[in-house]
Order: sequence, then structure tokens, then C-alpha cells
Amino acid sequence: MRGNSRRRTVIRAFFMLAVFPAVFHGPLGTAQAVEVSVPLQPIIDRAASGEVLTLDDEKSYSGPAVIDKPLTLVAKKGKIVNDSDQPALTVKSDNVAVEGLTIVQMYRNAAVPAVLVESSNNRLEALTVKSLGTGIQLRQADDNILKDNAIAGGKLTGQNPSTVLRGNGIDVYESSRNTITGNSVDLMQDGIYIEGGQSSVVSGNKTFRSRYGFHFMFTEELLFSGNQGTKNVTGAMVMGVTGAAIRDNRFEKQNSNVNSQGLLLYDVKQSEVDGNAVQGNRVGLFVQQSEGNLLSRNEITGNFIGLQMLDSSDNRLRENSFVSNVVPAQSVNSSGNDADGNYWDGAQVLDLDGSGFSNLPYEINPFFLRITGSVPAFQLLFHSPGMPVLEQLFHTDTKEWLKDKSPLLEPKQPGGSADQSADYKIAAVSVLLLAASLYSIFLCRGKTT
Repeated sequence: MRGNSRRRTVIRAFFMLAVFPAVFHGPLGTAQAVEVSVPLQPIIDRAASGEVLTLDDEKSYSGPAVIDKPLTLVAKKGKIVNDSDQPALTVKSDNVAVEGLTIVQMYRNAAVPAVLVESSNNRLEALTVKSLGTGIQLRQADDNILKDNAIAGGKLTGQNPSTVLRGNGIDVYESSRNTITGNSVDLMQDGIYIEGGQSSVVSGNKTFRSRYGFHFMFTEELLFSGNQGTKNVTGAMVMGVTGAAIRDNRFEKQNSNVNSQGLLLYDVKQSEVDGNAVQGNRVGLFVQQSEGNLLSRNEITGNFIGLQMLDSSDNRLRENSFVSNVVPAQSVNSSGNDADGNYWDGAQVLDLDGSGFSNLPYEINPFFLRITGSVPAFQLLFHSPGMPVLEQLFHTDTKEWLKDKSPLLEPKQPGGSADQSADYKIAAVSVLLLAASLYSIFLCRGKTT
């Protein structure tokens, strides 16, 4: 009897291994049971106010969980997994810090965040957030710091990211004086979205493969600097904003959609757009219904359309560089804009006094934008042989045109060392090419003799 019992036990064990292999991990002989999640809420409930609560990196914790008292929640490799319709982690108390956690939000709903913050003076740092909804959401939450977090949505195999409803990576509503820095966002609806509030600082973040990499609406005193948007539908959308500082950002390769732009300014007023690099986009810098702004020292390079300006007035353009764009600029219904001292690689220039500025103005003919706006199919005629002729026929009433009064002969260089390095590289390549040519000539002469 004992022998039969042992035999049945062995058979059951073999059956479990054969039929349910997903329950085990690792190579044969090192079977391991499925990881069991530990509920996080009781652990938080037992912690004292102000305590530093360090989670075991060897365990997986389950949400949802609510932090309703000041404490610090730390883990280097700890993980929270949540499949409920509530946020994996909700911060209701002020003075909370959450560091190093991986948070996996399995519930698919764009309105449900992995982390919800409804309080102030908190810090979320070095989190890894994987969400089928929203990443981190702030609601009427002030003076928080979101730093060095990595947020990613689910991959959409065979689907267009611009047509799928997903949550935002970082979503901020009616919240002020928050600092969002060093974060990375991939495959979300909008990478970083801020609506309302004031005095937000958004710096050093990177967004990829989202609709708007950065999206700001009706926020005041925005500082948006040193960020990067790559391969989004639009790099950054700034709308209904007054008094913003948009500096030293980089927007590249927003060109997969007919509506793609590097930097889009809509109803933006009294703001500074300075030192940004806009490269390889369908439209580099798109300005609509915006007035009283300073656009300076921006590098607008390799876009299909460098600058597109619609219904905008009283903006100043200074020391911008327009290089290798298919269409340098287009401007329609935009009067009173003051362009002076920008570099246009296609401009015909003449410097009579050696000032470095051309005595010939550079005029932006809006003809092509006007006819394609009325009949989009006319875009097929772009760069056709007859287009320059038609432009000259309609070369009348130029008062409303955007004109650079004194174009630069050479683009302004942002830094000397890098430019000198590039010059040395060009010189070195030139020397090598010359040497190769002379060597080829020498060989040819040797063969003929």
C-alpha cells in the first residue's frame, strides 16, 4: 500500500510538471512555484507616521494601496502589481516619498492611473511605471517633485499609436509649482500633459512614440527647458499659454503623420522661445493665433517646412537659423511680425558694409500655402517647374508678407568648441580626399608610362 501511495504521488507531480509548465520557471530540475503577491495596504497601515518603509526586493506586492500619512516608501527592485480598477498607489497625505519601485498597472482604462497624487510636497523618484492606463496623475496637487521616473505604455502591434486611446504618461491638472525633471515616457497618449495651474517646471525629460510628446494648456508661468521629443506625432503642443519660457529643447523626427510638427504654438502670448533645436520634422515650428512672442536663436534644420505662421501678429524673430528645410517658411494672415537678423540658407544676400548682415531683405512668399490651403491636392505641384512662375505672377501686395529686413550672412553658432571640432574634421576629410586623388593620378600616370 505504501508503495502504491508513493507511486501515485510521483505520478501526480509529473502530471503537474507536464500539464502546467507555466507555473514553473527556469530550466528543468530548478522548478519554482508561481510568485505570490503580498498585499501592500496592511504593511502601510502598520507603519508609523514619518517612518521609512523599505520593501523586500525579493517579494511582489499587490495593490491597490493608499498612503494617508507622511512616510517614505523605498525599494530598489520591489514591485507592485495591480489589476483592479483603482490606482495601484494613491498618495493622499502630504510629505510622502516613494523611491525605486516598479509599478505595473494591468487594468486597461485610460482614465485609471498607476499612481495618483492628491496632495502636496511629495516626491516620486526613480520609479518604473508600466501602465495600460495613465502613468502618474496629479490632481490639485502642489509643490511635488517627479524625478527620474521611467513610464511606458503597452506596445500596440499592428496598430497606429495616434488612433488608440491611451492614458498620458504624466498627467497634471489644476496643480501648481510642481517640478517634473529627468523623466522618460514612451508609448503613451501624451508624454507629459499639464492643464491649468501655474509655475510648473518641466526640464530634462524625454518623450517617445506618443501623440503629443509634451502638451500644455492654459498654464501660467511655464518653464519648459532642456527636454527632448522624438518620433511623436507632435513634439510639443503649447496652447493658451501666456508668459512661458521655452528654452533649449530638442524636437526630432516628428514626421510620420500629415499633422506632425516639432513645436506647435497655438494662442501663445508674451512668451520666449529661445535656443531650441527643431530637426527632421514635417513642420518644424508651427505658430497659430499667437502674438507678442520672441522667437530667438532657434535652429530649424532639415524639416519639410521650417516655419509655418498662421493668423499671428507682433512676434519678433531674431538670430534663428533656417538650414536645409525643403520650404524655409510660410506665413498667411500674419501681419506686424518683425523678422530681422535671421539666417536663411536660400536667401540672396549682399553685404555692402561688411556688417555680417545683408542689405537685401528676404521675403517669404505665401502663395503656395494659400493655394494648398484651399485645395490640398495642389501639394502635388510642390517644386514643379511652373510653381516659381506662378509665384512671380502673384508677387503683388507684399505688405502682409513676412520679411527679414537684414538676413545674416552666416548662422549664429551656439558654441565655439564644437564648431572648431567640426571644422577640424572637415579639414581632415578634405586632406584625405586630396591625398586619395593625388594617389589615383599617380597610379594612372604609372600605368600609361
